[in-house]
Amino acid sequence: MKKISALVALAAASALVLSGCSTTQSSTTASSATSASSAAGDSGAAASGDGVKVAFVSQIEGIPYFNGFKTGGEKAAQDLGITYTQTGPATTNSAEQVKILDGLVAQQYDAIAVSPLDPTSINSSIASASSAGVKMATSDADAPESERAVFVSQASDEALGGTVMDELAKATGGSGQYGIISGGADTATFNNWIKAAQDRQAAEYPGMELVGGIKYTTDTASALQEAQNLMTAFPDLKGIIAIPSTAIPGVAQAVQNAGAAGRVAVTGFGSPKTAGEFLESGAMTSTVLWDVEDLGYLTVWAMDQLVEGKPFAASNTVPGLENPVTYDESTKTLLLGDPTVFTKDNYAKYDF
Repeated sequence: MKKISALVALAAASALVLSGCSTTQSSTTASSATSASSAAGDSGAAASGDGVKVAFVSQIEGIPYFNGFKTGGEKAAQDLGITYTQTGPATTNSAEQVKILDGLVAQQYDAIAVSPLDPTSINSSIASASSAGVKMATSDADAPESERAVFVSQASDEALGGTVMDELAKATGGSGQYGIISGGADTATFNNWIKAAQDRQAAEYPGMELVGGIKYTTDTASALQEAQNLMTAFPDLKGIIAIPSTAIPGVAQAVQNAGAAGRVAVTGFGSPKTAGEFLESGAMTSTVLWDVEDLGYLTVWAMDQLVEGKPFAASNTVPGLENPVTYDESTKTLLLGDPTVFTKDNYAKYDF
């Protein structure tokens, strides 16, 4: 519990540091993340200059995942000669996220992308922003029923869910009881990944059984508690899938605290830095994600395309990205590529 308290405190401290400062570079470069409160109401949060201004609203600031997104977004803005602002709530609070988005719209950004915590509650704000002339996109998570112009997707839901189930089956021998510990129940992207994982399990691993239902959590501490409860209720549990980066440390720490590393396999969707110490200790076998810096880069490039009125092609060569990016006109989705599996052997190569 001392270890998890430290993790929670570190995340909170990072969020507070971010909420207390912002940095604006020149008018042709990226600006640093502004605070949630500044984005919601302080006109000083907008970067200066006559050039294109774009912004991204994350699900939560101060964690390695969205720090990596910011790094990629700032690099794209520098390459494109535009200004980039990243901000988000200090906790996964959908109401606060909507407030931040509305604040950015009032500051007359040319384009805004958001990773919705709750696609239903944010739809009206996206509609209002679009009516006001702001080019709206979703990235990292989608609001498919909204008026967003494009969804910048890291990988398909089917590929991500299928890959994480393959990883769990590999670690457990493809049989036995497993649990799923997710983030917010209203986060559509998480639910899509869960469905894809369950579909893969049903089709490919009939000897595996989900027990305890889906456990929904709000932070690292609640994920730790749910993992402890799951292992107590099901002593034969062989594995756990942890969905968001906030759940990964809690679930892995619970397994480590219980001395169950090697007996209860843990995989899920977390950044290499978030999972690194647990991959090293054996409390996690793998984590599935993508290159989040590339996702940040692609998101800023896409917003610039929207502002410039340039259509997306079926296959797009994006300067700064190694591989072409595909576009599905029917769903208005830009797809970064295939999932990446991070293990003890390769996680240290990535800085997010």
